[in-house]
Parts: sequence; structure tokens; C-alpha cells
Amino acid sequence: MFDRIKESVQKFSSKGVADEEAVEQLVKDIQRDLIQADVDVTLVSELSTEIREEALADEVPGGLSRKEHVLEIVYNKLENLLGEEAEVEIGPKNILLCGLYGAGKTTTTGKIADFYRKRGLKVGVIAADTDRPAAYDQLKQIAEDIGVEFYGESDAEDPVKVVENGMKELDTEVTIVDSAGRNSLNEELSQELSQINNVFQPDEKYLVIPADIGQSAREQAESFESAVGLTGVIVTKMDSSAKGGGALVACRNSNISVKFIGTGERMQDLEMYDPVDFVSEMIGQPDLESLLEKIEELETDPEALLEGEFTLEDFKQQIESVTDAGLMEEMMQQLPFGAQMPSNITDITEEKVSSYNVIMDSMNREELTDPTVIDGSRRERIAEGSGTSTSEVRDLIKHYRQTKNMVDKFDKKSMKRGNMQDMMQKLGF
Repeated sequence: MFDRIKESVQKFSSKGVADEEAVEQLVKDIQRDLIQADVDVTLVSELSTEIREEALADEVPGGLSRKEHVLEIVYNKLENLLGEEAEVEIGPKNILLCGLYGAGKTTTTGKIADFYRKRGLKVGVIAADTDRPAAYDQLKQIAEDIGVEFYGESDAEDPVKVVENGMKELDTEVTIVDSAGRNSLNEELSQELSQINNVFQPDEKYLVIPADIGQSAREQAESFESAVGLTGVIVTKMDSSAKGGGALVACRNSNISVKFIGTGERMQDLEMYDPVDFVSEMIGQPDLESLLEKIEELETDPEALLEGEFTLEDFKQQIESVTDAGLMEEMMQQLPFGAQMPSNITDITEEKVSSYNVIMDSMNREELTDPTVIDGSRRERIAEGSGTSTSEVRDLIKHYRQTKNMVDKFDKKSMKRGNMQDMMQKLGF
């Protein structure tokens, strides 16, 4: 999905003019790309109409060419299509994972456990999948590998009893139950999940689904929602499925938010869902050859960005450097994607930098160094302390994550001028 849409956008960007014919071709290409990604045809049709109508409107915002205006519309429509950024509370809780056979629940149980363990919480997992013989051994090994507590009964037949015993035995802040699956959500599985739900009283109930089921994810999400009442979805196998976009859009249209995505087999291959990252991948990155030439004129060292984790403090330093040097307008003229490059560059103004500084001054040390801890309640506190709105705080975090997404694609070797071709390949060119 990403490569096809990126190619369509780049083809449009290479055209001399953004006339009606060019816009129509872009719309047709995106239609094809989304349908091939198994996005619902009705949604694709609606999105196409919106892009066409808005892109050909007479008025173009000041400071943008029509081509940049069209790309901005595409960016925003795709971001909206893919849903909302996940909000995940970091704190003590019980989590129930459910789903059908082959979704990757047991591996995902380990990934979620590792996610909370890395954030300083004491975590334990319960092997309540008594239907699949290998589930007990698999989860036990995963728990040992990542260093979390484990409870299971190798010869158990009653998953509800296993959960009851596990709750007594484990001494943890976060407890995660790996439940059994079936080929379909039948009466037996519904009853089992209902009983576990009554005993375990989970704070979060996540449906685990594989990306390769595409738009069928909507039907599955709605079925499990009716059975147990979901608080979110985890989409696995995003690294290997061309239908991942269809699955994400389907979840959005079931009104059940995607919380995490699995991008590989390793325990660290789990990400909190952010549609901004997906749209950045689909649209592509800016002309980094020109961008690096401008960055070299700043006092900051580009390689310093790669030392350790890119934090909000690093982001603050970089946007201040760019605006203070007065290079924004000159840089923008050299970037072919204009407003469609990550908006952390296109949207930055001196006024916004000032606002961001006030917001960041209201954050504590933990939030500045690890912005992933900023949940809904923290966002409200930060907004109140800085005299801004929660949407402005969210906007700051969005711009930070876009910048981090670009920085994460670099390595020191690629930053050297002799390796520009390698770096451009990393960014999808």
C-alpha cells in the first residue's frame, strides 16, 4: 500500500502543472492503490470525490502553489481515513487479549508485556489458552526471555480457573491474559470470554487481528465488540501484508480504535498506532539532499541528532535553530513536496515555536525525555499549565513524532555526503 501510493504521489509531484487533468489522474491512481489495499470501495469513492472537489477549488491558501495545495489535501484525507492516534495509559491495569486462530495473540501478549515492562511496571502474563497445546510452552518461554512473571497450568482444561489461580499467584502491576481462539467467534468462545471477563475484570480488552484480513477486520471487530465489549484493537503482521491499510480503515469505521500495530516477530516490533507515521510513509519524504545542505548552514551538527533517543528537547533545539537562522522560506523553495513533506517543517513559524516552548516548559523531565508517557490526563495538565488547549499540545506531539520518524531513518554513515544515495534509498526514493 505504501509503495504504490508513494509512487502515485511522486508521479503527480513530477508534473509541470497541477491542472485538472493531473489532479484527475492522481485521484484515479489513489483510488486504484486503496482498492488494491482492500479499502472499502464506498469509502474510496467518497475520499476521491472530496479530493477532487477541494483540489480544484479556485482559492489556494497563501504561500502554497496549487500542486502543494493538492498534496496537502491528499495528506489530510489519508490521515483522516486511517483514524485517530492511539492513546495508551501507562499504569497498573489488567489486559485481556482475544481473537481467532492465527492472529498472533500469544506473541502479542509477550510484546505488550515487554512494552509495559520497559516503562517501569511489574508485569505478569497468564496462559489461559487451554485449547492450543503449544500456547502454554510458547508463552512461558517468551516470559522468561523478556523477564516478566508467568502463570499457567500445562494440563489445564478450564481457562477460567487458570485465570482465577493466576490472579492469586502473580504479584504484578500489569497482568495480561492470553485467551484461546477458534476458527470463528462461536457460542463456546463467546461464553468462555464472558466468564474470563467476569473473573478477571480487565481494564483493557484488546482484539488481536492480522493485517492480511483487510476490510474483514470490521466485521470481526464488531462481533467481538458485541461479545465482550472491546477497548481497542491490535493489528499484527503489518510488515508482511498489502492489505494492512484496509484492516486499519475497517477498524476505524467500526468505531473501535487501533491501539498498537505489530511490525515483525521480535518483542520490540510493536508500536503505538499513529496515522501520521503511515501517511508520512505513503506520501514520501522531502528532498533531503537540499534539506541537508541547509541544515549544514546551521550551528547544529546533523550527526548529533543520531546520538541516543531523539527527545522533545532535541526537537525544541532543532526548530529554534531553523527559525532563528531564517532559513525556513529558503528551505521550502527547495523541497519538491512542499506542504506534503512532514508538517513539522512546513507548519513551523516563529509564533508556533514560541507556543511550543511554552507548552514544553509545562512538561516535567520524564515527559520531555520520553514523550510516549503523555496520555490524556497529562495532556490536560500540560495544556492547563501552559495556558493552551489540549489540541495544541497534541499538535506539538504530532510534529515531534513526524520529525522523529524522519530522524529514525538516518544513520551516521548515511549522513556523510558521500553516502547520499544510500540515505535516499532508506527514505524510499
